[in-house]
Amino acid sequence: MICLKFKRLLSETSMVKKVFLVVSCFFVASQLFSESIPDSLLGIWEAKDRYVFFEQNNEDDPELVIVLKTYYGWYLDRAAEPASYEETESRTRNTATTRKPESIKLQKINTKTTQNSLYGSMNLVYSRSQFNTIPFFVLNDNMYLSYFEKDEPEDSVYSQNTNWTFYRGIAPSKGFQVSPQTVPSNISGYIIDGTKLYDVRYWQSYMDYSKEYINFTYNEDSYMIPKHISSSNANYSCVTGQSKKVRNPVKPFEYKAENYLFNDDGSVFTKNEEPYMKHLVDKENFADLIAIVKEANARRKPDADPLFPESNLDWHWDLIDLLEKDNKLIQEVRERQKKFGLRGKDVGK
Repeated sequence: MICLKFKRLLSETSMVKKVFLVVSCFFVASQLFSESIPDSLLGIWEAKDRYVFFEQNNEDDPELVIVLKTYYGWYLDRAAEPASYEETESRTRNTATTRKPESIKLQKINTKTTQNSLYGSMNLVYSRSQFNTIPFFVLNDNMYLSYFEKDEPEDSVYSQNTNWTFYRGIAPSKGFQVSPQTVPSNISGYIIDGTKLYDVRYWQSYMDYSKEYINFTYNEDSYMIPKHISSSNANYSCVTGQSKKVRNPVKPFEYKAENYLFNDDGSVFTKNEEPYMKHLVDKENFADLIAIVKEANARRKPDADPLFPESNLDWHWDLIDLLEKDNKLIQEVRERQKKFGLRGKDVGK
């Protein structure tokens, strides 16, 4: 009996050592593979309603800095930033700001680069259970939230003579927000064939992701396209169930190259629209951001226009004074009024 207990104790001790070794290896690996922000993202970006600052401010998980343009842009609120920034430049406490800024960590930064572009995604982590994947496309210092990437399957399903291209869409976000947001229910895949553009609808599905290709047919046109598209931790499908064919395809639009912006190697494009953010190339550090905030918050909105416009109306002040002369109650009121400001009759003298 004693021998059995001793063997069991040795077995349990060995298991503890193994668990400790696995945990130690995981901890070391997490320290070796820290998140790194691409150089072309670093610095200050400006959108219509906010400034976004990317800085390698933490060796493991850098934090996002967001300054909101509140009150129609008249006040800049440091809404999200690392806690250490308070030591460098204290935050102003007022009705437009919270007591503490939000802490948003950047994780899983996955990007690809070409000569004039950067595209990919990153996770904005708000808490242990709340995060968003934000896809983005940077082209010549402009950032777009929606883009299409050329489909390049591992096993070629396209003919050597194929003169059309399929571009996978992504699940666009609302941008770099201070709070979590929902993932869109629908995305698009584009088939570009000469002057024709087919917009294929993909909807969010709970099916397991499949690399299978299915048939898209419209009149005499026939294409093999991906059954599923995975984006922002969601799976999107263009068919129901185990179907091998897209139902109810929509007729094509006219494709005009000038309506789209491609990167240098044609692997990615976006619609030719106003970008979500623009890179302020001459602003690159926290001091530059604080200078922007202070300059904006030093402004004072001009006084509103008078309710009634000025006029040359004769108020007959001499007659009013004559009527009030012997009224003791009115005279006492006039004396009190002098402490508050000029009467109408004295304005402009």
